[in-house]
Amino acid sequence: MIVLLALFLAGPALPSIPPPPEMRGLWVVRTGLLTPESVDQVVDGAARAGFNALFVQVRGRGDAFYASRVVERSELLRGQPADFDPFGRLLARARQRGLQVHAWVNVLLTAHFGLPLPPGHVAVRHPDWLMVPREAAREALGAPPASLIPLIARYRDPSDAEGLYLSPSAPGAAAHLEQVVSELVRVYAVDGLHLDFVRYPSSEYDWSRAALEAFRASRGGGDLLAGPSLDPEGWGSYRRAALDGLAVRLSAVARQARAGIVVSAAVVPDQAQALDHNYQPWASWMARGVLDAVCPMAYTPDTKIFRSQVEQARAKLGLAARVWAGVGAWRLPVGSVIEKIRAARDAGASGVVLFSHESFAAADLDRLRADAFPAPAGVPAAADLGARDHR
Repeated sequence: MIVLLALFLAGPALPSIPPPPEMRGLWVVRTGLLTPESVDQVVDGAARAGFNALFVQVRGRGDAFYASRVVERSELLRGQPADFDPFGRLLARARQRGLQVHAWVNVLLTAHFGLPLPPGHVAVRHPDWLMVPREAAREALGAPPASLIPLIARYRDPSDAEGLYLSPSAPGAAAHLEQVVSELVRVYAVDGLHLDFVRYPSSEYDWSRAALEAFRASRGGGDLLAGPSLDPEGWGSYRRAALDGLAVRLSAVARQARAGIVVSAAVVPDQAQALDHNYQPWASWMARGVLDAVCPMAYTPDTKIFRSQVEQARAKLGLAARVWAGVGAWRLPVGSVIEKIRAARDAGASGVVLFSHESFAAADLDRLRADAFPAPAGVPAAADLGARDHR
């Protein structure tokens, strides 16, 4: 483990790869990181298909698929040798194949419902850092910390929340996430940091004590539980601001830790839903330079709707912005995936990112190479890199 840490701290041994003219990205979920063999297979398959960048899920549910002193190693790696560093191995092999690597971090989603958590998991150590649904608010305010997780689970809406979410209003949670990002980006010579689940699960969250007290303070007092209903517009603005503040902090710490890193985020494609349901002001993040690239998750099977969502993002952000169209390959036959890639190009996208590596058999990879990515993406001239001043 110490040897691996020293290797990646060195940085220059694994130089960054400049961004290509067209992003041809592949999301790699943590199930591809469970053994050395699976890691190698993912990288080699991506190169075979003509991808030029991997977005690797190094933090899936509040755990680590990399060597960390901040976060506990994932339970999914139990049984593997202690010196097996999935992300380190993938990064080294990707460099050999000329692929960019972006560290994909699930920011707020931090645990599944109903699964046992190890004692050191952040949700177990700090249940007071978790988002609370509206229906659980009154009970949660009077509940001991140990009962918060089952309480949140009992009142969840399965259509909205995939699990336990950290609250951007909890100061300890924000500081912890800063540590996670800083360590990860300093130790590994990544090309990018990719933020996912940097959003609320729905408008029914976050009635945690931290959020309610911060909102009451912003209003100059008043009843703790009544505040959101007395000022619903202000409550929405507060939640957007809390998430905005977290995104700004994580982006800043990543850039402090590694010069030239590309900060991107997977976002809700419908802008009204993103702002009013998930409180995710991604257009503002792009306009202010918080993000270098945005990936609208246009996961619809309908190509017309897909194209429209990409066109709307492009129109909102302007021609110079990096817009990577997210394609829901897991729900599509490979022919429809190729159709979406072509539609993204027609809509003015800067490239695509496909979800996920699990979606493609060997024959699908060959077809992608032949019909979607037939020519090398190449390396752009310095003028094409789109660098920004992030003072």
